[in-house]
Amino acid sequence: MRLSTISAIVAFASLGACASHPSNEQMARMSGMDIYRQLCTSCHGVGGEGNGPMAPLLKIDVPDLTLISARHGGQFPVDYVRRTIDGRFERPAHGLPYMPVWGLRFSDPESPRDSLAHAQSDSIIDRLVEYLRSLQRATP
Repeated sequence: MRLSTISAIVAFASLGACASHPSNEQMARMSGMDIYRQLCTSCHGVGGEGNGPMAPLLKIDVPDLTLISARHGGQFPVDYVRRTIDGRFERPAHGLPYMPVWGLRFSDPESPRDSLAHAQSDSIIDRLVEYLRSLQRATP
């Protein structure tokens, strides 16, 4: 591995460790676009095309989120996207989860059965799903 590659990995890891994610309370007041920009752009890129600054460092190709509908016959698969973002649902056919399990991040570990916390988590995910729907473009 070249020194420049190692330096880049260390730099990005340091940035990730220092960056603070918004709290659930802050995200409850944010738009889907703002949540996406805070949590998703490092891998998926600002425009959702899978070209974020961390993408070259990953062992898998980061999917182009602007082509979700195109990959699903022209229909935006709301439930599939929602479950993918949430990540708490087992998807053995898809192998290991390469994306953070946001459903755990958005829920309150101190009160996992709290209906208000569950509703807040669902609302955050719903706003992300709607934002991703707005990014869809025709097949390239």
